[in-house]
Amino acid sequence: MKLAIVGSGISAMTCAHYLKGKYDISIFEKNDYLGGHTHTHRMDGFTLDTGFIVFNLHTYPNLLKMFEELGIERRKSDMSFAVHNLRTGLQYTGYKPFAQRRNLLSPRHWKFLREIQTFFRVGQRDLQKNNPESIREYCKKNGLSDYFLENFIVPLSSAIWSTPDTKEFPIGLLLPFFHNHGLLSARKKFQWYTVKGGSDTYTKKIAAGLDIHLNEPVLSVKEGSAMQLETARQAYVFDYVILACHSDESLAIAKGLPEKKQELLSKFRYNKNLAVLHCDEAVMPPVRDVWSSWNHIIDGEKTSTVYWLNMLQGPKTPTNYFVSINPFQKIREDKIIRTIQYDHPLFTIENFELQKRLQELNEDTRIFFAGAYFRHGFHEDGCKSGMDVVRRLQ
Repeated sequence: MKLAIVGSGISAMTCAHYLKGKYDISIFEKNDYLGGHTHTHRMDGFTLDTGFIVFNLHTYPNLLKMFEELGIERRKSDMSFAVHNLRTGLQYTGYKPFAQRRNLLSPRHWKFLREIQTFFRVGQRDLQKNNPESIREYCKKNGLSDYFLENFIVPLSSAIWSTPDTKEFPIGLLLPFFHNHGLLSARKKFQWYTVKGGSDTYTKKIAAGLDIHLNEPVLSVKEGSAMQLETARQAYVFDYVILACHSDESLAIAKGLPEKKQELLSKFRYNKNLAVLHCDEAVMPPVRDVWSSWNHIIDGEKTSTVYWLNMLQGPKTPTNYFVSINPFQKIREDKIIRTIQYDHPLFTIENFELQKRLQELNEDTRIFFAGAYFRHGFHEDGCKSGMDVVRRLQ
């Protein structure tokens, strides 16, 4: 039987890996590369990733299983985090809270560090409560200051979810994620890893031997006596279709969906994020000891996250490479290597509650849906979502 997979991100590639040999698979991708947020750039003798970069051995069980089956090698990485507030001058990093020496004599900084410990404590206490209130409301209720909100919890969650302002983000989604990833304690820390040779190593292995359609966006999919799939180039017929793309794209593509499914898909929106791969050190915190793998830069309402790829991926090069997400600081044109746009799911209190119903999309149908929006928005979530579809089609 013939199976079309729309999209080529982690959910799509998971489906392709486990259904290869059971179906005649065609993958349709609107971009000129496979992988979605798995996006590797080949430099002179090394690789750099601008999307999916890190994973750990504790909270990525489905991804690890697939990597082992594919023979994917890994190398140790670092997941340190720093904040530079341009307006107040604050600079700190988790592993060196006093890297900026003046903070030793700052009562406000000492209070700030105590508030971090308070958040860890109350967060552990409330872990199982499935609380729908916002981060802002939760901090206020627990006596945590706006200074803490602005310089710790919002920067960290904004960097993780690539969302400029997470104050209205549901705390019931944040706390379990923080706990599972070792972020709700100063002591519990995971070892993180990157894929040797670049993250796209796994997409290449899965794609080998499949019918791949790059630069061919799908315009529509209709369910009838056969599945009719139309692109700008031509029309195709399949037995089954998996829409492993963003929910808003799936909603636009799938024609004639029941109203209930349309409503579910419509509740998930996305942030458009600009990623700039470059080698301009001027965007980093002035205090070199503060430099970390993830660096969140704040200037009032303007925020940006800078990934230091040398610390994350260890390329053998004397040049420092960075990825700036939504940069507001000037980056020298001659130091820019590539500019890319990625869309990330925007989680709200409303769609946090609706996630429990998303499996309804895959009931009584030959059009299946998969994506990281089914859970937390990360690679493991996309992989798990793909596995759920695989079980229905095996």
